[in-house]
Amino acid sequence: NEFETVDIVNALSDQYSVSRVRIDGKLEALRFFDAAVIAGSKTAWNEKDKFVLDQFIMNGGKTIWLVENVHASMDSLKTANTTMGVPIDVNLNDILFKYGVRVNSDLIQDLQSRPIPIITGYSGNQPKQEFFPWLFYPLSIPTGDHPIIKNLDALKTEFVSTIDTLGVPNIKKTILLTSSEYSKVIKTPTRISLNMLREEPDNRQFTRGKQTFGVLLEGTFTSNFKNRIPPQIARNIEINYRETSSENKMIVISDADLMRNQYNPASKEYYALGFDKFTNRTYSNKELFLNSFNYLLDESGLIEARTKEFKIRVLDSTKVSSEKGFWQIINTGIPIVMIVLFGMAQFYVRRKKYGLKK
Repeated sequence: NEFETVDIVNALSDQYSVSRVRIDGKLEALRFFDAAVIAGSKTAWNEKDKFVLDQFIMNGGKTIWLVENVHASMDSLKTANTTMGVPIDVNLNDILFKYGVRVNSDLIQDLQSRPIPIITGYSGNQPKQEFFPWLFYPLSIPTGDHPIIKNLDALKTEFVSTIDTLGVPNIKKTILLTSSEYSKVIKTPTRISLNMLREEPDNRQFTRGKQTFGVLLEGTFTSNFKNRIPPQIARNIEINYRETSSENKMIVISDADLMRNQYNPASKEYYALGFDKFTNRTYSNKELFLNSFNYLLDESGLIEARTKEFKIRVLDSTKVSSEKGFWQIINTGIPIVMIVLFGMAQFYVRRKKYGLKK
């Protein structure tokens, strides 16, 4: 809703004109727009609205798809220890498949994850909170030199699904967003419980490597409605149906929460996009989308200026944990050994230089 997107809308409004649009089957709904964001649909798209969006793309419109094929929410865990992650069908699988990707109905768990606060006891009447890594919140650290992700710091995600790229002709696929190499994939439906935090995760299960959840597609797209519509529609001058696009670009991401800012429904107050009110840290979500729009809309000067920023990288928390003892020994032992060797060498030199002759 408007409160969940207010910060990215304000940021984009510095460079672009931004509006919220309902297609409602109107062929002209997107005519005067250069780009469209499909932001976390919860209900199924009808074929007429999909047709309008498809033809928007065939006529050069840029798109960012934030498509979630699994419903999972932390709100349910506020009143119960357990909830379910269940597949949902928003009727976009066929159109995305035609363009070159498949968003799967699964969830990524990652040892490199964002912490959440959990009440572990009480001090008098005051609850005592501690932070625990929540495996369903992968802490994605973009790598690579593509302008969209170059120099970005970590990203804040929630309940992310995997994306497969498909062998569609004339489409170039660039992987933008992945989990860490310490990941595993959970099929849905699945039980999600805070009781998971009581036990240390088994590192041997997190060996699936980096899992893709954000892809850039570039090339000539084929209409999802090719050979599917009657001739009277295909030949209608007013509809102006196109089977293929000219050179075009789109981004597909399986987590709508990347663009959702936190807000307080009671007071209608909102936080900056990427800000985590629990850890008081701001992640790079806003920069990701500003870069994305600049790239899709060919604002080369803007994106070059943005990607020159220096970002402090997050340490690999899994390596830090597993190799902590080794590096403590290296950092404390080697200086001591060097001092001892230096002292012995100095003692030997002094003895040789000033020692008594027989």
